[in-house]
Amino acid sequence: MDAALELFRSGGYQKTMIIDITKKAGAAKGTFYHYYPSKEAIVQAICNRWAIEMVASFKLESCQLEALPKLELFIERLFLPKKPNILFKSLWDEEHLNLYYKTWRLLVEDIFNPLLAEIIQQGNQEGSMHVACQQQALAFFWSTLACVWEAILFQDPPEIFASKAKMATSLLERILGIEEGAFEISLISYGIA
Repeated sequence: MDAALELFRSGGYQKTMIIDITKKAGAAKGTFYHYYPSKEAIVQAICNRWAIEMVASFKLESCQLEALPKLELFIERLFLPKKPNILFKSLWDEEHLNLYYKTWRLLVEDIFNPLLAEIIQQGNQEGSMHVACQQQALAFFWSTLACVWEAILFQDPPEIFASKAKMATSLLERILGIEEGAFEISLISYGIA
């Protein structure tokens, strides 16, 4: 996975061949296919590994937090600069949008949504959130964050990013039934003061 990620980052997804990955990793082509049925599968494995590591680290760091600070920390950790960002941008730039969306959707459904469901349940119990329809709220949560994600990924100018982050904050407060002004998407974490 490390060899593939390095090659995807330096040469792009399209130009990287399986033979390039196996040479860089010092493995036989058959070994690659033993673990991954395709180049698409290794992209998904790389992203899955990142998400699992991020969630494990987040859980350790946030175990004593109330729901709102926990949600703010989750969003911060989600958007911190990371190796898969370059991979996602490469997929987007090379117009592999199906793989981009398929990979992200699997991460959201399998890894992130169960964690967010716990945070929402905690927020409902604490009274800091008021979410009646959790599945719908999660769908709108991700749609809202997609605008912020793309602003970071494509390096929008700071004033545009700040505007999008402010709108996203307001929308997330409404989606999750959070009191206005009680929630914040920190701009400092993304290199924008």
